[in-house]
This record gives sequence, structure tokens and C-alpha cells, in this order.
Amino acid sequence: MKEKLFKPIYWIMLILLSIDFIDTNIRIIGGHLSGSGIEFPGFEFNIQLSSVDFIIFIIAQLILAYCIYQLFKLKRSGGYIFMITNVVFLIYGFALGPFTSVPMGEILPLTLGFFAVYFVLVIGIPYYYSDKYE
Repeated sequence: MKEKLFKPIYWIMLILLSIDFIDTNIRIIGGHLSGSGIEFPGFEFNIQLSSVDFIIFIIAQLILAYCIYQLFKLKRSGGYIFMITNVVFLIYGFALGPFTSVPMGEILPLTLGFFAVYFVLVIGIPYYYSDKYE
């Protein structure tokens, strides 16, 4: 049963990560370039990125694209780098970057929810199917 479910779970994982990646890029790049800022679904605040924040975001997104590619190639290291990149960008965002003006209590529950889903997708699935991943 585990072997039969690998392909569907593998593709669902990649599709969900890709949809989230594309949605994040469209929302943030579009909001930054239009000057309207970034709005998160379900929240009433608007975040404006500085040029430095935007460049760091682009670098993080390039790393995340590489990580998704690594997961596609069945390399477990892609999941670890994916999580580390997200944690580093989140720390930057709250310490120095665009999230300093947002109350942490408002965005933290949503962030922890996303991290739980990411953990299952990029760490849990490769661990469960460790015989398939390098």
C-alpha cells in the first residue's frame, strides 16, 4: 500500500509547493512593483517592502525554487534547505525586515500553520518514503 501511494503523494506534494510558490511570488512581486504593498488573505494590514527586502525576498525565492527542484529529483536535502530558508527569511522579516511593523501575535498563528504544512510536505513525506529519497 505504501508503494502504491508514493506517486500520488509525491505529485500532490510538488503541486502544493508549486502553487504556494507561484501564489507567493505573484502576490509579493505584483504588490511591490505596483506600489500597493502586500496584503495577506484574512488580515487587515498592508506591508511595504523596501528595495533591500525585495532583493532578499527574490534571493529566498530562488533558493526555494531550487529546493522544490531538489525534491522533484528525490533529494531529501531540498526539504531541509527549504525549511531553513523559510526560517531565516522569517527571522529577518521580524527582526529587520518588513514584518517589524506587524504585531507578531497577529501573524504568528498563520505562520506556524504554514510551517506545520511545510514540515509535513518537505520533511515528513521524504522521511516516510526514505527508501525513495537520497
